[in-house]
Amino acid sequence: MWNSKEKYIRIVIIILFISLYIIFNCKIKIKVNHLIYSGKIEIKNTRDFINKLNNYSIYRQPKYILLFDYIYSPICEDTNSFTIFEYYQENNVENVYYVLNEKTELYKSLLYQNKTKNIIPFKNDAQSNAHLFPFILNSKIIIQSYALFQFQKVVSHVKYLKFLYICHAVNYFKTSVIKVQLSRLDKSKHNIILTSPYKYQLYKKMNLYEEKSFHKGGLARYDRLNYIQKNISEKECMLVSFTYRAFRRTQYKKSLFIKNLYKLLGNEKLSSFLESKNIDFIYIQHHHDVRRGRGIDKKAFPRIIFKEQKKLAHYIEQCSLLITDFSSISFDFMFQNKPVIFYHIDVKEKKDFKEKSFMKIDPENSIYFDNVFSDEEKLVKKIEYYINRNYTLEEGLAEKYKTLFYNKKNITQKIVKIINNIIEIN
Repeated sequence: MWNSKEKYIRIVIIILFISLYIIFNCKIKIKVNHLIYSGKIEIKNTRDFINKLNNYSIYRQPKYILLFDYIYSPICEDTNSFTIFEYYQENNVENVYYVLNEKTELYKSLLYQNKTKNIIPFKNDAQSNAHLFPFILNSKIIIQSYALFQFQKVVSHVKYLKFLYICHAVNYFKTSVIKVQLSRLDKSKHNIILTSPYKYQLYKKMNLYEEKSFHKGGLARYDRLNYIQKNISEKECMLVSFTYRAFRRTQYKKSLFIKNLYKLLGNEKLSSFLESKNIDFIYIQHHHDVRRGRGIDKKAFPRIIFKEQKKLAHYIEQCSLLITDFSSISFDFMFQNKPVIFYHIDVKEKKDFKEKSFMKIDPENSIYFDNVFSDEEKLVKKIEYYINRNYTLEEGLAEKYKTLFYNKKNITQKIVKIINNIIEIN
């Protein structure tokens, strides 16, 4: 007969064997082969996603860097995360993966060129979470250029994950949006790339991150603006683009924004002046308005050239002047030392729309450097001023623009160093 000590040892061995067997079989069930997930797992909701990640994490082998831009809409194509992904690929760094909506022009182009290595196609359907599960399970860090609520919540409640918000744009003007996007974060687990001292002060004041979570960097896509080859075969152009208004459809149609937008697009004096100078008036509607079906009667404005959101990056580079309300692309123009004219197109709106506060400008935190107008006639005069002077900035304005950026060169390289430090230190 076995004595009590022998029984105890045998029981421990049996328990250990059973535990190893269970772990081994679980690993087989969700094994990733060349990043093609062939297993079957049902994800009911975000909480279920979190629970499964925590349950399976006992045997995970963290090695991936997982990058996201905005994945839910094929209309909006951002490139901040993609620029970082390209940098890793160019430097032959493995285990870096990029999630991309398969309906975007970028994905279609990469697919056509057979350049989809380490690209994870995102379908935005019921199976998307299940498809992403093994990648997130095996990731060291999730990096997003848009603050996507679902994955913020996942990172905040999954103990092993790190998070870096690299920002899709400099949204310094939109404090109400920032609060909505980032209010659900676990401050101790999240990191953020900041573009300037102004943004540092703003985020510090809003108390959304801990001091150690701030990192001085910039927008990776700005690196491309340093190497623009302007297409000289295209006509000179100015770009007009406004941020969307979070109104309901009936309210939107009656809003002062639409009224004044149509007045600007139909301004005969401005159109005649641009025509005399052989300059194209390019208008690009915000992708959220497009997604909501808020079309513009293009036939009513034959002199205006309407372009889709997917062409925005091209015209940021090609156009010499921007007219906007408080769109983030103003910083893309400032980065290039191109003049920006801010037109507060509906600042005098009297109607108390329920959703208006979501996109409200916060004057206390806004840093409009000169050129702020709410009167259309004065706006047109300023447009003429810049065109007649070959878009030359006023004295001192270029220096003000410069203070908006920590870095203007090698931004992606600096961000990659920050990523590596977060992975190694935290």
